[in-house]
Amino acid sequence: MTPRERLEHWQRAGREVVHEADAKDLLGQIGVPVPERDPAGGRCVAKLCHDAFPHKSDHGLVRLGLSPEAARQAAAEMAERVPGGTPLIEAMEEEAVAEWIIGCKRDATFGPIVLAGPGGILVELIDAAEIRLAPADLRTAGAMLNSGPGARLLKGLRGGKPADREALADLISRVSVFFAENADLISEIEINPVMVRADNKGLIAADALIVLAPAATAAGQERPE
Repeated sequence: MTPRERLEHWQRAGREVVHEADAKDLLGQIGVPVPERDPAGGRCVAKLCHDAFPHKSDHGLVRLGLSPEAARQAAAEMAERVPGGTPLIEAMEEEAVAEWIIGCKRDATFGPIVLAGPGGILVELIDAAEIRLAPADLRTAGAMLNSGPGARLLKGLRGGKPADREALADLISRVSVFFAENADLISEIEINPVMVRADNKGLIAADALIVLAPAATAAGQERPE
């Protein structure tokens, strides 16, 4: 199925929140880099994804720094504890020099918007997100990374390596375009954290969530052109 067909299918099925595993499957279809699944070696992350528990860490549904075998065991234990979830084992990202958040939602006044700023735990510590109308082209996305206190983090503090701003700008634009084209089906997209590697080394969407528009709302909206 195309990404839009998947959104329509989920909406018809009555889903409201689309958990991380399915959200990253869909975002991967539009070119969002996601972690390797079920790696044979290296350190892994084990998660149990469930629409009813979007904030997995709050419910003990995330385990970090495991071997592949230990990750499979942890995922099985979580699946037994929370029936109906989707186990997710991924390679742990270890090369990031910055963590970012990218989000899209429909604003009551301005319509589709995109925000981007320091992510991970910094979301709660630094209110530094830049907001623009969606879709945002590459020039607009680049300007978002040059604005506000978050811009210094991407340039590398105290001798740190600068982050791959080109890859991050591309992701902001890519996600904002997808959201704007499907804003009749999606209420919100959140990718947090985006693990941004050093310049020219790309990035990885470590976690993601999609909130679908209610079926009645979508039926009353025209599809964006």
